[in-house]
Amino acid sequence: MYRRRNNEKQFQYVNKPQRTTRGFEINGQWYFELRGGGQKGPYDNELKMQADLNDFIKCHNQMNKKTQFTP
Repeated sequence: MYRRRNNEKQFQYVNKPQRTTRGFEINGQWYFELRGGGQKGPYDNELKMQADLNDFIKCHNQMNKKTQFTP
C-alpha cells in the first residue's frame, strides 16, 4: 500500500493490514467504520449493525446520484 504524508514528495510503502469488512465488534458491541474516519454504533448485534450499514450506503449512493452533473 502506498501512502503519502503532506510533507513528503514521494510515495512510501506503509505496511498496514487491511480490513475486509467495515464492521467490527468490541466488548459485545458492534460498530462500522466511516470512510471519512470515525465509527457508527454501538449496535447490540452484527445483524443490526449490518442492516444500518446497508441503509447508510444506500443513502449515500442516492445522494451521489442526485449531485452528479450530467449535461
